[in-house]
Amino acid sequence: MIGISVISIVLIILLVRNFTPSLLMTIHSSSLELELKNLTTDKQVYHSNEMMNITLDVYSSEDVEAIVKVFGIKDKRNNYRLNKEEVRNFTIGTNIISYSYKTPSCYGCAGLNPGVKQITAIVSCDNTTTNSTTEIEIKS
Repeated sequence: MIGISVISIVLIILLVRNFTPSLLMTIHSSSLELELKNLTTDKQVYHSNEMMNITLDVYSSEDVEAIVKVFGIKDKRNNYRLNKEEVRNFTIGTNIISYSYKTPSCYGCAGLNPGVKQITAIVSCDNTTTNSTTEIEIKS
């Protein structure tokens, strides 16, 4: 029983000695507010091999690192033709994120039927997640 108490005391001392402000910041981040205020594309209708510009407006109540995922434009095999994920740094306030995506070159070859397609963006940090979806049209 004495051996267990000594180990516990040593662990507590190590934890206190190695305690850093960044650990305190992680605990404090439970009040984080993230809001994906806007998800837009530069046009509503796209054709083969066109460049699509996607813009996200994200509000953050803190300086944080978050995961951003943008996906959509499902093909006939239910695969997302647009599928990007990355870690981004956000500052307090509104943050603008831009992506470029080139539409497939041949809709028949790519297994993509013309029509209305969805694009979704998700931003998440710890237990806070925000998302938005928009629609575009693909024409042959």
